Amino acid sequence: MRLIILSGRSGSGKSTALQVLEDLGFYCIDNLPVGLLPALVEQILQQPMEDKSGIAISIDARNTPIGLGQFPSIFKQLIKPPIECDILYLDASPTTLLKRFSSTRRRHPLSDGDKGLKQAIELEKKLLEPIADLADLTIDTTRLSLYELRDVVKIRVAGRANQELAILFQS
Repeated sequence: MRLIILSGRSGSGKSTALQVLEDLGFYCIDNLPVGLLPALVEQILQQPMEDKSGIAISIDARNTPIGLGQFPSIFKQLIKPPIECDILYLDASPTTLLKRFSSTRRRHPLSDGDKGLKQAIELEKKLLEPIADLADLTIDTTRLSLYELRDVVKIRVAGRANQELAILFQS
């Protein structure tokens, strides 16, 4: 079974990457609490997965700081056959993240009355360091368009650039 753990800073393209993985046949879960990862993997190992390429799980800064700090030890528990596990980390420059949040007018998940956008982006980097340090592949999305990011994920994760054509006939 192939397990991809997807992480990265908010605004770096995690949602887009997760959608690409779903299109490639992965069973995708967004924002899983780190502490539930071992139980989820155990549950999935008991289920037949003939029709899926694997599982992709997004873990981000919305997790508790304690959970994110425990990620390395939890991850070590997962690395055993029949699991093939890869960590994909997406990042972008702080300037780019500021521009992306400003243009979409979305609130950063860590910003609140005490922390502005710039401080939230800096805090998020620190919180996600345990995952970033273990990443098998880090993609800098600073200069990538949405479409370029999709292509990079297809090529680097799935080993293919083309998406299969799906046609549905309905009468």
